[in-house]
Amino acid sequence: MRARCFDFRLSVLSGVAIGLLAFTAPAAATVNSGAAALATSLDDAWKACNAPQLSSAARIANCTTIIESARAKRAAHAQALVARGFGYVSQKDFDRAFADFDAAIRSNPKLAVAYYYRGAVQMERDPKRALADINKAISLNPNDPDYFRERSSIYAKRKEYPRAIADLTIAIGLAKKPPKSEYFLRGAAYQDSGQRDKAIADFQASLVLDPDNDVLRRHLIHLGGEIPKAVQLPSGLCSENDITHEQRIAGCTASIESGTLTGWPLKVAYCNRGYALTELGEYDRVVTDSNALIAIDPQAGCGYLNRARAWYYKDDLDRAIADYTQAIRFDPRLHEAYASRGTAYFDRREFDKAIADYSAAISMDSHVPMYFSDRGNTRFMVGDYRRAIADYDRAIAIDPNYSQAYARRGWAFLLLEELAKAEADFDKALALAPGDARAQSGRAEIHQRQNNPVPEERSTGLSFDNLRRMVEQPGEAAAKKDHP
Repeated sequence: MRARCFDFRLSVLSGVAIGLLAFTAPAAATVNSGAAALATSLDDAWKACNAPQLSSAARIANCTTIIESARAKRAAHAQALVARGFGYVSQKDFDRAFADFDAAIRSNPKLAVAYYYRGAVQMERDPKRALADINKAISLNPNDPDYFRERSSIYAKRKEYPRAIADLTIAIGLAKKPPKSEYFLRGAAYQDSGQRDKAIADFQASLVLDPDNDVLRRHLIHLGGEIPKAVQLPSGLCSENDITHEQRIAGCTASIESGTLTGWPLKVAYCNRGYALTELGEYDRVVTDSNALIAIDPQAGCGYLNRARAWYYKDDLDRAIADYTQAIRFDPRLHEAYASRGTAYFDRREFDKAIADYSAAISMDSHVPMYFSDRGNTRFMVGDYRRAIADYDRAIAIDPNYSQAYARRGWAFLLLEELAKAEADFDKALALAPGDARAQSGRAEIHQRQNNPVPEERSTGLSFDNLRRMVEQPGEAAAKKDHP
């Protein structure tokens, strides 16, 4: 159960601005997004150094102007180092970020935020030093909830759950905005320490503050907890499980046109209708529905996700990828968006990007067999047959009746000349799905290699070479059917 909790925790927190991502430089000011990359005065440089809407490169350049200026006061010099360090964090240049945070501490040993960020960037490489830095930050500024939240993550990794829980309780008390991430993290610590009832209570509190979090909603149900009334869907809101797509569309339409829905329930109705329309192939209507939802909420991840699927099935991969990317941007918990974008990259033969997206989806939900199978298919395409087999193994472990995974794994074994294993997989695939073309063709290839009579089922016409050509053209409709 704890391993499952770890994956779940990653998927939920990927959309929460915590730790390094919560940074706002001191005395931040706003500037127009079209401002020049390099300011002409120290005042303008300071504004641009702290402007989150500018690119990290522009912020770094303007922070450097302050750092290298002989006219900058000592306090401003240290703060500019912190701001530039965070610019490097945005670029994932953690060595330079560490150097800047370190320099800021030397310039101003009482600057708590510099210790906080220096600790954060060394969380993985040197947890002991990271803890020492976070402790120092707390001693200098005991009123910042971010510091306690960061320290709690160190304690949680060390399985010191009482300390993690204590820090998160302080962070909740200090929070100036709804502490949905703190409730969630404390709930995870309670769960990992075997305190199920307290975990459920915290997950419920987190869900009330984050009603769109379907991952948390499902996990709460899995634990046996009730969904709080404040975030229960109104009855009849086209969200029932055992209804047809047509019934879902009719129910959602009635709810939307009633004029009584606002906020989150209205968004759910649009999301559910868009999904059902996609399943029925009504792609133009999906685009229209998604546009309406995005007009209501420009950050509605499911609106971009539904529209991306419509573009994908309309063979507009560029628009599909752009919308999947927007869905991920506004709701990083949407593992479906990562997996579907991976499929679009697969169809464009950008296999490295596809593998990265499937891996991201798996890190958020490791219980979907298709994610492993699709990553296996992609690794198969680049000739990485052993790792493809490992992915098919995982897919089959989750769903022992996943016929396509057996057929694909059989081909990987066949190309590795492990004919007995390949034949066993093809036989299993055909037992589960009689007439499976890949399994038929694979088994026929084995019979040919062994100079045995080819079964009559080979009348499908899929030879080894023809099958390879089909697999190597993933944009074709036949290949698309294997993907979500």
